[in-house]
Amino acid sequence: MSFMIKNKVNNFILKNHKFFNAFWAIISKLLSGVKLVVIGIIVARYLGPKDFGSFSYCISFVTLFSVLAEFRFHNIIIREISESKINTEKILGSAFYSCFFFSLLGYITLVILVNLVETNENLKYLILIYGISYFFQTLRFLRAFFIAKYKNDIIFRVEILVGLIVMSLGLLLGIMGQGIIAFIVLRVFDVLMISTLLVVFYQLEFKRLKKWRFDKQVSIDLIKNSSPLVLSSLALVIFQQFDKIMIKQFLDEYSVGQYTAAVSLISLIVFAPVVLSEVISPYLIATREKIGKEAYLRNTQLFSDYIFWGSFLLCLIVTPLSNFIIKTVYGDKYLEAIMVMQIFSWQGVLIAMGSVAAQIMIIDNTHQKAYFKSIAGGLINIVLNIIWIPKYGIIGAVWASLLAYVVSSYIAHFFILRYRYIFFVQTRSITHGLLNIFTDLKNRKKGLNA
Repeated sequence: MSFMIKNKVNNFILKNHKFFNAFWAIISKLLSGVKLVVIGIIVARYLGPKDFGSFSYCISFVTLFSVLAEFRFHNIIIREISESKINTEKILGSAFYSCFFFSLLGYITLVILVNLVETNENLKYLILIYGISYFFQTLRFLRAFFIAKYKNDIIFRVEILVGLIVMSLGLLLGIMGQGIIAFIVLRVFDVLMISTLLVVFYQLEFKRLKKWRFDKQVSIDLIKNSSPLVLSSLALVIFQQFDKIMIKQFLDEYSVGQYTAAVSLISLIVFAPVVLSEVISPYLIATREKIGKEAYLRNTQLFSDYIFWGSFLLCLIVTPLSNFIIKTVYGDKYLEAIMVMQIFSWQGVLIAMGSVAAQIMIIDNTHQKAYFKSIAGGLINIVLNIIWIPKYGIIGAVWASLLAYVVSSYIAHFFILRYRYIFFVQTRSITHGLLNIFTDLKNRKKGLNA
C-alpha cells in the first residue's frame, strides 16, 4: 500500500513539475513579447506613425541577418542535451565560439548590405547601431540549455527582471520626448541584459562556466545540423520582416508604421502555440524510444491537434476584436491598421502549424531538407509583395504573407516525400483534431477518476 501511495505522489510531483515547466516557458515568452510590443506602443504613441515606421524598418533590416548571427543552434542544442549523448560543457563551449564567429560574420554582412541598399544616412546609422546586438546575442543559446534541463523558471526570472527595467526605461524615454535613436539603443541594451543574466543564472545554478570547452567536431556537427534550420529560419524571417522593408521601399515609413502596429500585436497571439511546441518537444524526445512507435505517433498527432485548434481558437477571438484593440492600444492615428489585423490574425494558425512541423522534423531527425519548403514560401512572399504592394498597398503585403505561410507551413509538405507524413498529420488535425482532443480529454478524465 505504501509503495502505491509513494508511486502516486511521485507521479503527481512529476506531472506538476512538467506543468509548471511549461507554464514558466509560456509566461517567459509572453513577457518577452509584451516587452517588445510595449516599447513599440510607446514609440508609436509618442513619435507617431512615420517615426514608428522608421523605427520598425531599422529593427526589421537588422533582424533579417540575425538568423546568420545566431545560426539557430537553439533546437539542435535542446535535442542534443535532452538525448545526453554528448558532454554538455562541450556543447555549450562549442556553441559559444561558433555563435561569436557567426555574429561577426552577420555584422560584416549587415554593414556591406546597408551601404548598398540604404541611401538615408540617418536610417543607415540607426541600423548599424542596432546591429551591435548581434554580438550580445551570442550567449542566448543558454535558453536552449535551460529548456532542455526543464529550468524554464530561470528564463522567466530573466525575462521579468529585464522586462520591467526595459519597459520602465522606454516609458521614461517617451515622457522625456526622446527620439528614435534612444529607443534603438534601448533595444540593444535589452539584448545585452538578457544575455548577461542568462550567464549569471547559469553560473549560480550549475557553476560550470569555467568547464566550457571548444570541441571542433562538436562545433562542426552543430553547424551541420543547424544549417538546414538556418535556411528555414531565414525564410521565416523574410515572412515576418521583409514585407516591412518592401513597404518602405514601395510606399513610405508611414505605411510601415500602420502595418507594424497590427503585426506586432499579432505576434503576441502566436506566442503560446509556438512556445508550447518547443516545450513539449523535449518530452516527446525523451519518451520516443520508451513508449514504442505506435504510442509515439499517437502522441505526435495529439501534439499537432492541440496546437492547431488552440491557435485557431485564439484567432477566432482576436479577429472581431481588432477594431477595439487597435483603437485602445494605438489611438485614432492607426485606423488603417485595423483591417491589417483582422486579416493577419489568421497567420497565427499557420505559424503554429509550421512550428509543430519543425519540432516533429527535429525529433525525427528529418529536418535536413526543411529549407526547401521555407525557400519556396520565401520566394512566393517576395514575388507577391513586389506585385501586390504597389497595387493594393499594405493589404497586399498581408495577403502575400498569408499565402506564403500556407505553402511553407502546410502544402509544401505534400510535395516533399520526406515530409508527406507531416502533411497527413496536419490534415488529420484539421479534419479530425477536435474529435481526437475530445477523446483524449475524456480518457484523461477517466484516468484521474480511476
